[in-house]
Amino acid sequence: MKKKFGITGLDKMLDGGLREKNTYLLVGPTGSGKTIVAARFLLEGLNNGENCLYIAVDKPPSIVLQNIILGFGWNLSKLRVMDAVPSETLYSTAPSVRDITAKGEISAAHKAEKSVERGGLSVEGLIIKILNDLKEWKYDRVVLDSLTVFKKFAIDEAYMMQGIHRLFTFFPSIGATTLITASDEIDLRGETLLSSGVIKIEKNLTSSGYERYIRILKLRGSDYDPKPKRMYITEDGIFVLR
Repeated sequence: MKKKFGITGLDKMLDGGLREKNTYLLVGPTGSGKTIVAARFLLEGLNNGENCLYIAVDKPPSIVLQNIILGFGWNLSKLRVMDAVPSETLYSTAPSVRDITAKGEISAAHKAEKSVERGGLSVEGLIIKILNDLKEWKYDRVVLDSLTVFKKFAIDEAYMMQGIHRLFTFFPSIGATTLITASDEIDLRGETLLSSGVIKIEKNLTSSGYERYIRILKLRGSDYDPKPKRMYITEDGIFVLR
């Protein structure tokens, strides 16, 4: 059984969706809509009664999810959230995940986040947090947003790639279908080889403004449509022209 995005045109391009228990890359430039598309993937899982986890590495989840909830009206109340932002000082004015939880917009913040010290960023630290969470939950879908921050904060490139390889093997081992976002402005050759598929969002400037296109660069073990398709993000949702 495949995991759909709930975006008809995109699911058609993917021949029905993503294969279960595989890890995929969603790449594109800043502002292209990667996080919104990834959130729609999680929403589809929630609507199907699946357990879904959003791991925020780039920006505090309170900011990201509040913008999505207010912008689209999506019900993310059952979404599990993990705050893995590298340093609290980067976002000292951001409200906490629990602030949103108190408003009833997000009901389940990660309970064990204090068990791993914040301020640094490591794959092993992140895996420990997920394993702690797995004592209570089994995840069907996971979004890690984003891989770019891991690479920017890494000191040793070889050690970083070992950690990223660990990530790409860890998520399938817990039975999760995983979507990892990343900027296409960094070198992703290793990650592309490790992934089961790569979805790319393109954002092009035209005389009438920005136009978005989405395309499938790789999809292991499944048929797919490689032709780029026009994508629209509106207050009514995400639409991909077929």
